[in-house]
Amino acid sequence: MNTLAGGAKGTGVLAVVGGTLIDGNGGTPRTETVVLMENGRFSAVGRRGEVAIPPGATVIDASGQFVLPGLMNGNVHLLDAIMMMGKGGAEYLARFEGRLHEVIEEASQLSLRGGCTTVFDTWNALVPVLNARDRINAGQAQGARIFAAGNIVGMGGPFSADYSMQSRQVISKTFADRMDTLFDAGVGRILSTLPPEEVRPIIRDYIAQGLDMLKVAISDHLVVTLGWQSPYLCFSERVLRVIAEEVRRAGIPLVSHTLSVESLNIAVDLECDVMIHATITSLQPIPEDLLLRMAKGRGWSEIQPTTHGYQCHLDATNHPWAGYAGGAHEENTVRLIAAGAPIILGTDAGCTDPDILHDLPPEEIEDRPWTIGTDHLVWMRAMVEKGMTPMNAILSSTREVARAYGMVKDYGTVEAGKVADLIVVKRDPLADIARMSELAVVIKDGIPVDFEKLPTQRLVTKYPRGEDFERR
Repeated sequence: MNTLAGGAKGTGVLAVVGGTLIDGNGGTPRTETVVLMENGRFSAVGRRGEVAIPPGATVIDASGQFVLPGLMNGNVHLLDAIMMMGKGGAEYLARFEGRLHEVIEEASQLSLRGGCTTVFDTWNALVPVLNARDRINAGQAQGARIFAAGNIVGMGGPFSADYSMQSRQVISKTFADRMDTLFDAGVGRILSTLPPEEVRPIIRDYIAQGLDMLKVAISDHLVVTLGWQSPYLCFSERVLRVIAEEVRRAGIPLVSHTLSVESLNIAVDLECDVMIHATITSLQPIPEDLLLRMAKGRGWSEIQPTTHGYQCHLDATNHPWAGYAGGAHEENTVRLIAAGAPIILGTDAGCTDPDILHDLPPEEIEDRPWTIGTDHLVWMRAMVEKGMTPMNAILSSTREVARAYGMVKDYGTVEAGKVADLIVVKRDPLADIARMSELAVVIKDGIPVDFEKLPTQRLVTKYPRGEDFERR
């Protein structure tokens, strides 16, 4: 099997033959199919006997297996944002400073290993994430395709009150300030002090640095400092309108960060394309009228659930993260599913440091929703537990993500003309969504990925750690 070379496009004809195709459009799966790929795109899709396989084509036999679009994760933080909010963030950034783009690449490879061919990084240090994105696109590094937002407009860096200000007590001010500056990128908390006419050129310049989408903090991220029930609005309505105008002018998606009912209501009013963790509303139920507007509106709700077993452990131990997807937040999820709201896969997952994972009890390892590479599989099982059909879980992880970000012309389904991202799973995921973990084939840009060998160069995941020399 050929190995994917970063962003290189397949040039010869590749055929996946004999599989049952779940094409991402939601119709009845088609049996005995032929999927042809050439020059990085699907060139023909149809039944065996209806699509001719060109002489010399490379053939992958998918008989008895199931063919799906490459998965798309609508919300990751490839530098692990969950660690930035607590233990491990400071040592993580210090250990890998100067190599953060490599950490991002490693995280994207872990995601690709699990069948995600595209990820949307909605908070990260701007320069490293754009560097990793561009290296993957140019074929200089392997990994899932990255679309990046950089910093969340209105938020501070990892050692601000939005993440882990308490870490400043045990690290140097110089290092903390350097990291905060790297992540802040000039669009942090200072913007909340400025009038609309001063915010506009800052946003315009920020977008011009190469953003794929812009994410705005409608409410703050002080949950670590103040808890789940103390959200504040970051910007006036006037400033938010200016930010939205500049995003629309640039023709990129507008993404929201909200932690309260009122901030979520503002996101709906702004017609945000993607509303990140829309069900997290400071443990308050989403009012019925707002929920119906979300179900019928133009925006997609990104939801971050936990499995029943994982949530039971968090509740039983009074874990600080019990409120993340439990209680009213879980009820919000169930109600949005029942209402038929547009929903997409998103996980907040990143490349978690093994030292942090090693510290966790077994109950917090299994079904952990923030571990990149298995996060999307946990998400699908959790959403099915809460009432989503397996087919809709697949659609929310493929076509709907592409729709939400305005990229369905090129991604999200297996159709002629689209980018040739595809996975093959061994057994029917519509019968049991957990079978999405049974990968047989991963193809990105029309080239098979030797996914079991990812990541290619272990940096974060090289473990155990220790000195590289022996005492003489």
